[in-house]
Amino acid sequence: MAEAMARTIGGDRVRALSAGLAPAGFIAGPTSQTLQTLGFSAEGLRSKGLDEIPAGSVDVVVSLLGTSGLDLLPSDLGDRREAWPIPDPFGEDETFYLHVARQIESRVREILSEELAGELLGP
Repeated sequence: MAEAMARTIGGDRVRALSAGLAPAGFIAGPTSQTLQTLGFSAEGLRSKGLDEIPAGSVDVVVSLLGTSGLDLLPSDLGDRREAWPIPDPFGEDETFYLHVARQIESRVREILSEELAGELLGP
């Protein structure tokens, strides 16, 4: 969700990539549906592992597992490292997906506002 949101909100000034420690190999249907409900496109999203993200090309790294997630990442990944303890909605109902998505959207807007000096796009 964060990748799709960052792409939309940041526009062409942002190259957003999302990867996980244990990628599922697919994007859950409720994820796509929730993004669409909130006005974000899930087009082009796919499940990726960290090995697909070039370390030198990352400015900001966000762990949705909190600080313990950052400890599991390569230390040279990202100049700025953020820990957002946001639960994984997989397997939960639509209301929980929306709750999580709104948390992620708020954080994405905040970090992009800081990184892009307050100039945001998107819905």
